[in-house]
Amino acid sequence: MSTAIEIIKKRLKEERAPDVPEELGEKKKRPREVAFMDVNLCFPCGKCPEFCPVGCIEYLKEGSLPGRGLPPVQDRFQECIGCYICVEVCALLTDYDAIRMYDVDLVEKVLGVKIGDKKPAEYVPAQPYEDLFSEGGIYRHLGSGSRIREKMNAEERAVFERERVRG
Repeated sequence: MSTAIEIIKKRLKEERAPDVPEELGEKKKRPREVAFMDVNLCFPCGKCPEFCPVGCIEYLKEGSLPGRGLPPVQDRFQECIGCYICVEVCALLTDYDAIRMYDVDLVEKVLGVKIGDKKPAEYVPAQPYEDLFSEGGIYRHLGSGSRIREKMNAEERAVFERERVRG
């Protein structure tokens, strides 16, 4: 019987995913989509930063969301490679399903930025973007979630139910 990680690997057709990377890769091309975490749904379990192949997911700065105890995570979207690994890990290995992918053209227009084929020369810290990409946010409905969940068979669903992680 397969494990949850083996099912994600098979479904993503990506042998390196979602292994915890031994060394981080670099962004080499402009992605079609980038990830944003719904900071209202994220309970910072630490799974998505652990599996990100380019290390662009970080905990938000303390106090960036007033009234919130533990700060959630967010990605530095300009470094995101659009691989969907964080989306699948969050949706399938935790109970949170807090990550969506958004079309790069939309993100560039909304945030007034340009997303290139390399990470920015200077570090740009992650921001909450709560009013844009979180529940109730203007663009939340335009994000894409797990691509694997709908395609899973009953046996695969049973494996995930047994192995589901709670933060």
